[in-house]
Amino acid sequence: MTENKPTKAPEKFIRLLKKAMDEHPEELSLRQVAKRADISPAYLSLLLNGERGVPSNDAIRQLEDVLGIPDGELFKAAARPDDQALEFFRKDDAGSIMRTLAPLPNSQLSAVRKLIEQFVEKQKHTKGK
Repeated sequence: MTENKPTKAPEKFIRLLKKAMDEHPEELSLRQVAKRADISPAYLSLLLNGERGVPSNDAIRQLEDVLGIPDGELFKAAARPDDQALEFFRKDDAGSIMRTLAPLPNSQLSAVRKLIEQFVEKQKHTKGK
C-alpha cells in the first residue's frame, strides 16, 4: 500500500507568507494571523512547514489582507488565479485572448498588461461621457 502525502504549497508561496509574517509591523504570532485570517492555527502551521497544499481563495485573500500583502501577490506565488481572473476566464472571448497571448515571452507580458490597463481606463472614461 502506498502512502499518500498531502500536496505541498509552492515554496514561493510559503516563503512569501513567512516573510510577510516576519516583517509585519504588529509582530503577529501564528495564532493571531490564523485568527484574523479565519483559519486554524494548526492548518497555518502545517502550511508554513510545507505539509499542506494551497488554501482556498478566500483564505489566501484573508492572508493577504491580514499581512498587508499586495492584492494578488499570494495568488501569484501559489500559481493560482484569483476570483477576478476566474471571472475573466468565464467570458466568451477569454480563451481566444489567452491563446493569442500564450506565445509571448514573460519579458513582454508587462508591456501588454500596461496597454490593456490603458485601454480599460480609456473605456471607463468613454462610458462616462
